[in-house]
Amino acid sequence: MLPLAGCMKSTSVVYSDKNVTVTLKDTVNFINVHASHGYFEMTVFGEKYSEVRGWIPFYIEIPEKESILFVTGREYDNGQATIHVVNLNTKKELHFPAYDSNIGKCIRNTNNLDASNNVLFFEQVEKVAGNKLIIGAGEWNSRYRYYLDLQIPEFEKEEGWWTNYPNTYVLPNGKKSNDSRL
Repeated sequence: MLPLAGCMKSTSVVYSDKNVTVTLKDTVNFINVHASHGYFEMTVFGEKYSEVRGWIPFYIEIPEKESILFVTGREYDNGQATIHVVNLNTKKELHFPAYDSNIGKCIRNTNNLDASNNVLFFEQVEKVAGNKLIIGAGEWNSRYRYYLDLQIPEFEKEEGWWTNYPNTYVLPNGKKSNDSRL
């Protein structure tokens, strides 16, 4: 018999490999299901990160840097994105804000396909040049490009466009302006 009031909490592993373990932390509110919520928590080398964006495997490999990149921060709450880059050999982490950026929301296993293969959702490394990194992403009819500087470290900008329209927008440092069109 279920209680008439209160919440039920659960934790379940949704993904695990040699680099990470990801669990879903879920709370169901029996009184108001709309108040129910869940989030992904990632563990990397014993360190826990909440509100991980994307889906399996929840990170992007950067072989040139012997690192993985993942993003934390609620997608529905502006100003929350934080980029994490963890070196798999040294176990050292860089992290820096990406503010309002969409980065991380399209991370998922696409079996090494890219935009030219018409994958609906993808996020992948497009280019590594020294400490500069460009991440390309897409969902449905939107495309994004994220520019990162791992030396500073800094999220330089997000470029976004809709495949059916010629307009491109730019979020310098990942911050939205007061322009209501963004």
